[in-house]
Amino acid sequence: MHGTSVGIRGTVNLWFEPTPSTMFATDASLTSIATGYSLRAAYGWRLEDWFYLGPEAQAFACDGYDQLRLGVHLTGLKTELWEWSAAGWAEDSDRRSSRICASAC
Repeated sequence: MHGTSVGIRGTVNLWFEPTPSTMFATDASLTSIATGYSLRAAYGWRLEDWFYLGPEAQAFACDGYDQLRLGVHLTGLKTELWEWSAAGWAEDSDRRSSRICASAC
């Protein structure tokens, strides 16, 4: 997408810790621009007091494009300045695929 668009986007996020050693996270969003959406769900087990590790699935799309991600997430690994998250495999409608997706915030 190029240029400027005005629209509406709605998002819902849920983070739940059913037990002291497990987590469940999900989020979803819809936008009126290019009829886009995203969905994500992850479940994890806390390893020591370092991070959560478990399966994750994510899908997102807009007009003419979609992507599916499946993998194992590592969530909540903290270093001095950053908190890290990583997943595993992705494929999109343009037939591109990748192996690792990582982010820090």
